[in-house]
Amino acid sequence: MIAGTKSTKALCTLLINSFLKPKKLVHSSINIVRRIQSPNLLVTYIRWLNFRVNPRSPLLITAFTLFGVGASKNTEMASNLTLADLLQNADQLFDESKYQETLDVLNNFEDQSSADIKWRLGRAMYKLSKVETKRKDELIRKGFALVDEALKINDQDFAIHKWFAILLDANSELDGIKARVSQLETVKKHMIKAVELNPEDPTSWHLLGNFAFGLADMPWYQRKVVSAIFATPPSGTYEEALEHFLKAEEKKPNFYSMNLLLIAKCYQHLKNNEKAKEYFTLAANVIVANEDDKKCKEEATNLLKKF
Repeated sequence: MIAGTKSTKALCTLLINSFLKPKKLVHSSINIVRRIQSPNLLVTYIRWLNFRVNPRSPLLITAFTLFGVGASKNTEMASNLTLADLLQNADQLFDESKYQETLDVLNNFEDQSSADIKWRLGRAMYKLSKVETKRKDELIRKGFALVDEALKINDQDFAIHKWFAILLDANSELDGIKARVSQLETVKKHMIKAVELNPEDPTSWHLLGNFAFGLADMPWYQRKVVSAIFATPPSGTYEEALEHFLKAEEKKPNFYSMNLLLIAKCYQHLKNNEKAKEYFTLAANVIVANEDDKKCKEEATNLLKKF
């Protein structure tokens, strides 16, 4: 028996309520989904309702995910829509700095074997670790393990190489300076691979710049550790870092507040005070949307006073 519009509306109402009160998810909606046997009816109605309620909300993917619990596994259309919309909504939540919500949406998907899901989980855990400092170690360890699994599944995705590099560095840092230094070459290798696979991605260029800047700005005691580990220590200069940062900005202007701050710092180290002041001013006037923006704004504001 095909469930009527009444049951579908009841499902949608419960889903809306669950997002208005996210901490009180209405589990009974699953039971309603199990009684709906028409993918077309549900998909059409949910799409319409999602648009009417909030075009940017994750309501649609939740409806599809819950529907997948009760739907027949051979309903290929519903399955494909679920994965596509899942990733789209997860990326949207991540871009809005809603990292815990991103994890909730991704973890709600029944099949966790996809590399696309794994690296996105790792990415969200890394960002969340900057906010929930008490869980920092746990989140970074889990995030790295997930991105490592994703890389073994697919080594041709630039995003996986990019986030593998980020999380490898963060994970090794938890084990001390020596452990972190020992992974420098591997971290750089994956950053370069990310750029090779997608030279249009600004974040990958930023990472290369950050890598070079970190080496150029390394304190003496860390340099001693690097020299003890490598016969030919990896090197980086402010000129090289600036080139990568500007390349990132060229690909997408103002894509990341910290990129502006680091450009300013490079110019400062290179004694180009006019350019340094220009970029410190830009960094000090960013709109704060997350912890990185907050840190950038505060640091740039303080450094700008020196000019």
